[in-house]
Amino acid sequence: MQKGKLFGNSRFVFVRFSGRIDTREGEGTVTLEDMLVERMVKELKAHGHSITSQRIMIFRALARRRDHPTAEALYEQLVQDHVPELSLATVYKNLHVFEELGLVRAVASPDGKTRFDVPITPHHHLFCTRCGVMVDVEDGVRVAMDPHLEEKLGFEVTGVEVLVEGICGSCRTSQGGARGWREARRQRKLSS
Repeated sequence: MQKGKLFGNSRFVFVRFSGRIDTREGEGTVTLEDMLVERMVKELKAHGHSITSQRIMIFRALARRRDHPTAEALYEQLVQDHVPELSLATVYKNLHVFEELGLVRAVASPDGKTRFDVPITPHHHLFCTRCGVMVDVEDGVRVAMDPHLEEKLGFEVTGVEVLVEGICGSCRTSQGGARGWREARRQRKLSS
């Protein structure tokens, strides 16, 4: 089992690992999900929020996903898998609390939907304009900030988030696949 180290800035808390993470559950093992939930509980307590089974369930469900679900998609999964009486408002409310505490990041996607992400490590996103899939990219995106932002404009940069738009490998290889949201919107405008 490798040990993880929590680090971060004033907005998000990330988990950096040295080596491989043991994700098997069993006696004496600590999974990444367990570490994230433990951090969530500490942050909720530190800010005077109650620890409820619904909060833990919502956070765990999001932490398990890497597809950046919308609140609606997360809600549908939770209702199907766990709690049929859960409300969409409860999911939204808790995601908002998690975001305020820096435990969850809301990612605005070009299709107008807000997606949610548990920021385990600093990363950027790739967004497929055809199918709407969003994936993390930790390496390969370099951002250089011009020093004049702070020197001339007095703007202190505290973080950078990059969303790269394109067409994913699945959509590029599929023949006659579904049109993307952007193309469909363009076609609607032309026909009106």
